[in-house]
Amino acid sequence: MDTRPKTLWIKRQFLEEILDGKKTVEVRVGYRNIQELKPGMRLLLNEEHEVGIKDVRRYLTFSEMLEHEETERIVPGMPKGEILRVLRSLYPPFKEKLGVFAIELESSKSKPQE
Repeated sequence: MDTRPKTLWIKRQFLEEILDGKKTVEVRVGYRNIQELKPGMRLLLNEEHEVGIKDVRRYLTFSEMLEHEETERIVPGMPKGEILRVLRSLYPPFKEKLGVFAIELESSKSKPQE
């Protein structure tokens, strides 16, 4: 079994929020590499920041996901309707049909500094 961290690319603004411990849920559609993610696995964000996966939750649509997930953990300070608009601008309907994954990240703030 391959235990190397999987690389995930995050827009700089959202990466900073993850590193600051504010954004703890990353939302993706169900591409094969995303479907393979499991709790306990490690991610390498933008090939430089390693973080663990605490949980992975699957939903049928972005709307369903937003009914169950705390929006502050997805995009701090952004209202639910705006998050939905942004997600749908990034992922057209045929990609949303792949399933929606809420990837809960371990807080990078809880790890001791090296």
